[in-house]
Amino acid sequence: MAVRTKISDIMPEGIYSVNIEDTIQKAHDIMLKEYIRHIPVTDDGKYVGMLTERKILEYTLRHLYDYDDDLGMAGQNKIIDFEKIMIRDLPFIYPEDSVAKAVELMLKKKIDCLPVVDWKENLLGIISSQDLLLFFHKKLNEEI
Repeated sequence: MAVRTKISDIMPEGIYSVNIEDTIQKAHDIMLKEYIRHIPVTDDGKYVGMLTERKILEYTLRHLYDYDDDLGMAGQNKIIDFEKIMIRDLPFIYPEDSVAKAVELMLKKKIDCLPVVDWKENLLGIISSQDLLLFFHKKLNEEI
């Protein structure tokens, strides 16, 4: 049954992340190059927060007045110095958790992604609403 499927079964392979000591520009560049809207922030491999396209845009607009692809000098600031742009209270999920749990968390918290961590909170991946939509689309097509 689809709702009992584990997160590890649908989680995309490979993950883009940044270290808390990296610059905001580096995070922004990765997001643009890889066409992603969320990038986890780690400290020694442990998940500490999430940067989103929206938060970086808000930060840019506040500091530069007009947005363009180059964040200018403000982009060289380290993420750790500007933790307000990093979402720290985002819930996470474990690889053995069910797809149903991920959907429930995303709906309840009104969020678009969940970091996937192990029991020591080491980052393993990320599951997004897009990943869930692709999974359910595939399941629906299998039933037809």
